[in-house]
Amino acid sequence: MLKLLLRTRCILLTLCCSFFLPVHAAEFNDLRSSIANLLAVNNKEDNQPAFHIEILTPEKKLADLCSAPDLRLSGRPTRLTGNRSIIARCDNKQQFIQVRVSATGTYWVATKTLAPGETINSTDIQPVTGELDNLPTGLILDAQKITGTTPTRIIQPGQPLTERQLRRHWAVLANRDVDITAPGEGFMIHAKGKALENAAINDTLRIQTRTGQTRIATVTGEGKVTINMAN
Repeated sequence: MLKLLLRTRCILLTLCCSFFLPVHAAEFNDLRSSIANLLAVNNKEDNQPAFHIEILTPEKKLADLCSAPDLRLSGRPTRLTGNRSIIARCDNKQQFIQVRVSATGTYWVATKTLAPGETINSTDIQPVTGELDNLPTGLILDAQKITGTTPTRIIQPGQPLTERQLRRHWAVLANRDVDITAPGEGFMIHAKGKALENAAINDTLRIQTRTGQTRIATVTGEGKVTINMAN
């Protein structure tokens, strides 16, 4: 009889464990997925990496966390990966969750030596897919943010491209002469003026006309701008 009771208890304990553990694991998986989605929303790159989340906060400290907390990032770190703090709010209760973030994705490297002042085109870069954890801060994942820019320093072949290494190519330079066009209904005015700031193609900037007026113009090409006569 005693053996039967002990065997029954063991069976019940096994059933209880098998019932509760998967539910708890599922909740943790949901939390990881929610944090990964939060990071993706806050990452402004079009070519999104895949985030992998390890929750560092002990499970017992998350026991009172509601099933669908309102999550937001704490601070503004410059790296995609590494240790992060997540703020979880349930009604009026707020809790910090410590996580470790790793990621895999596609980034871009130089195919040749790139010099300052050189305009980068699509043949100057190539994609590499892999882990992003140990790569430099400010890594650029979207090729469209690289082509048309110019290096601020020498970039060696195979070097990952980051925001600090590049600047936009200025089609118009401050205090330089510009060709102005001002289209109207059935006519086109051509004039000369001076740019008051640096600007890339499609940027708006202030220019000064030969008569001394300051107008807002749009860059259309190298040293060329257009003015909307309706403004």
